Amino acid sequence: MKTLMIDGVKVRIQIWDTAGQERYQTITKQYYRRAQGIFLVYDITSERSFQHIMKWASDVDEYAPEKVQKILVGNKSDDGDKRQVATEQAHKLAESYGMDFFETSAYNNHNITECFTRLAEQVLAANKKDLDLLRMSITDELDLAALEDEEGIGGGAAADPGRSCWC
Repeated sequence: MKTLMIDGVKVRIQIWDTAGQERYQTITKQYYRRAQGIFLVYDITSERSFQHIMKWASDVDEYAPEKVQKILVGNKSDDGDKRQVATEQAHKLAESYGMDFFETSAYNNHNITECFTRLAEQVLAANKKDLDLLRMSITDELDLAALEDEEGIGGGAAADPGRSCWC
C-alpha cells in the first residue's frame, strides 16, 4: 500500500508485483479483473524481458477491464552500459499500445515516484465521472441530513417521536 498526493488529494494505491514469472500467470489473470492501473515492466539490459511485454500486454487486453490504465516501464536505467533495448524501440512499443513510457532505476530511485504518480493520475482521470457522481451523491446525502436536522424530521433528538421517516 502506498499513499500519494495527487492534485491535493490523498490517493491510496495497492501494488501487486508478480515479477513477470510464469508461475504467477494463472493468478495474475484474476488480479487483472479488478485492476485499474498496470505497469508492464522490462529490464533494459534484457531483450528477452522486452519481448515478453507483448505477451503480458495481450493478457492485460484480454483479462483486464476496458478502462485499465497501462504504463510501459524500462527498469535498470542505471545500467546503461549493458543496455540491450533501445529507448526509441520502447517508445514505439508504448505508442503502439497507447501507453506512457518511463525509464526507471529501482537501484537509484530514478523516476519511480513520477511513474507511480502518473499512473495514479491516469486512473483518477479515467474514473473522474464515477468519482464526480460519488462526490455529488455524498454531498446530496449530507445536504439531506442537514435539512432533516433543520426541519426536525431526520430521526435526531429534535425529531417528532411519532414520525419515523421523511418521505
